[in-house]
Amino acid sequence: MRKFRILFCALLSIAMVLPAVAAGPDKASIFLLISGSLGDKGFNDSAKAGLDMIKDKFGSRVTVKYTELGADAAKYAPALEDAGAEGYSVVICSNNFNNAVQEVAPRYPKTLYIMYDGWINGDIPNVYSIQYKNNEAGYLAGALAGLITKSKGDSKLNSSNVIGFIGGRDITGINDFFVGYISGAQRVNPAVKVIYNYVNSFTDTAKAKDQALIQYKTYQADVIYHAAGRAGLGVFDAAVETGKYAIGVDTDQAALFTNEPAKANLILTSTMKRVDLTLLRAVQQFMNGEKLGGQKVSVGAAEGVIAYAPFNKAVPASMQKDLDKIQAEIKDGTAKIPSAFSMTADEINKLRDSVNAAKN
Repeated sequence: MRKFRILFCALLSIAMVLPAVAAGPDKASIFLLISGSLGDKGFNDSAKAGLDMIKDKFGSRVTVKYTELGADAAKYAPALEDAGAEGYSVVICSNNFNNAVQEVAPRYPKTLYIMYDGWINGDIPNVYSIQYKNNEAGYLAGALAGLITKSKGDSKLNSSNVIGFIGGRDITGINDFFVGYISGAQRVNPAVKVIYNYVNSFTDTAKAKDQALIQYKTYQADVIYHAAGRAGLGVFDAAVETGKYAIGVDTDQAALFTNEPAKANLILTSTMKRVDLTLLRAVQQFMNGEKLGGQKVSVGAAEGVIAYAPFNKAVPASMQKDLDKIQAEIKDGTAKIPSAFSMTADEINKLRDSVNAAKN
């Protein structure tokens, strides 16, 4: 009996010093706020896919809702305010809501705000923010584009050593794709040149198409990569008109055109940014009782959320093997990829100018 009491007391002492494991909620209500609209097979569609995955995984334990708010930023803070006032457990939004989250989240400390594709400014105890390594996605696209433009085996190509890039806006998040794109292209093709434009919109498909046509026709770009949201769909229209290639972004954008094979066949691949998996993982952590508020995380290829979509048949098997090796280098950290987030504006300009097909 004495030995039993000693053992019991020892176990009790250990239990007292071990950290308590928080229990997750039995039920949770989750609200996804979408800036812009669905239907681009890109950034927003991936977030909505994540919400669907959350519902499938947790079933009756969760109630889910989403709303499309368009491009009017004046709607963002009121929508966050309403969600907090209605007592949602988790509110999910993109970095487009950054200012609104900073304003609203402190007023609703019981709600966890998950903001993806950027870090919140400052520290807020009930905000979990997720930054993607967009430079890794750009690097993947650049490696493919750099190989394609020097390939001699495709009659569609001029082997011009010129590739194109179209960004939504000249901002750090988009330039992170761009500097990675340049770096990846130079990794496989040091002689490569890049022609680039910014749409100054994430919805103006007509302008993006016009810019892409100039890149294809005037500068003889063999392939264009876009990071321009819905506007980037105009690049694919220009690809069909010229018979040139394009690379999509965020999700498998070729899948958007299953009924338009002429267009789908010109999209070599897309760089996947798995917003869906990221949101599922975050909500799973929340449901398991993990404290996410106040954290800022950065995720990329090593976490399985930055990768190529399936290649189309225009990418030879030998080239795919080379690209798989490059993707492995990113995952294991041996690829050295610059990031716009750690560069000054002058450094970004210098890099762009060094490869600018319009100047060189």
